[in-house]
Amino acid sequence: MTGSPVDYHLRVSARARNVRLCVTVQKGLEVVVPRGYDARNVPRILERSERWIRSALQRVESQRNALAAIPPWQLPLEVALRADGAVWQVQARKTAARRVSVREQAAGCLLVSGPIEDEARCRDALTRWLMHQTRTRLIPRLQDISLRIGLRYRRASVRRQTTRWASCSARRTISLNAKLLFLPPELVDYVLVHELCHLDELNHSKRFWALVHRHHPDFRKHNGQLREFWRSIPRWAS
Repeated sequence: MTGSPVDYHLRVSARARNVRLCVTVQKGLEVVVPRGYDARNVPRILERSERWIRSALQRVESQRNALAAIPPWQLPLEVALRADGAVWQVQARKTAARRVSVREQAAGCLLVSGPIEDEARCRDALTRWLMHQTRTRLIPRLQDISLRIGLRYRRASVRRQTTRWASCSARRTISLNAKLLFLPPELVDYVLVHELCHLDELNHSKRFWALVHRHHPDFRKHNGQLREFWRSIPRWAS
């Protein structure tokens, strides 16, 4: 609507008790008013809040520009797991199925089928496949390192952490992030050793780092490199 300092969309809400101003990327400025409210009062309210409104609109415009810079969704042409060098070429097949499925057709070939234009469903399907790969590829590796360095865990699981490569609980459960498969082998081994050392020292004390150094002498170098690899995670897995 016009006739005010800025354009806005008016929405009448039966649940509203007062006039509320909302600025979103999708709708711009929305004015929510209670049922029966006299909309002729809205321009005067907007004049009083003009500075805040223009500041909020500038923020969402920046967000729109950032979103516009993101390329449209596409399935990956290739999936490469640096942890052990496995590589698959991806084939896509659009079908009438409601769910996206990911199957290994042959050595080095993944078939993704279903509503493949749906980014959310494709990401979910690929992530389920990735978590299965993590269980079959990295949990045996964790077991081998555990036996080698003499630090025994009770249980291992695979999760989709957003800020950690792995974690260790007080109940001696080690949780591995499925994104570990995109790390080079030496960094994967460092993460596994790091979490196993937490079985003896559930902290980051000097004794903990001494234990890590004993089992993984390059820990300082590899610990510093881990931060860089968050940026290398493919879009579908991030």
